[in-house]
Amino acid sequence: MARVINVNRPVDADERLYGMMQHLMAAYARQQVPEKPSPRGVVELQDALDAVIQLAAVIDEAIQDGRLPAERGQHAAAMLMIVREFIQPLPRGLDADGVTDNLTTDLGAMVMALREARQATGHQG
Repeated sequence: MARVINVNRPVDADERLYGMMQHLMAAYARQQVPEKPSPRGVVELQDALDAVIQLAAVIDEAIQDGRLPAERGQHAAAMLMIVREFIQPLPRGLDADGVTDNLTTDLGAMVMALREARQATGHQG
């Protein structure tokens, strides 16, 4: 089981970024598109990849400890892998035959479901 690495960070930053997450979810629920400012130039590729792994560890820990039902955790992990694929392509997810890349089909199915939900509801994240 992966473990979250506790980094030295200001608590205020965690709280403010959590608040931003809540703000984005509220805007999504109201079908409002948040502003799109210019890039801040703070987050680099490796920072984003590290954040994905940190979040994956939180999801996995919550599933393993029974604090998050497996189905919800798997869905959260699947959404996270879509983000990871966008940031940097995932390694091939080969089937038992050693050739078939199941991830391409899986990612396509998940993205199609997101697009259909977006079209049906009008919600945009």
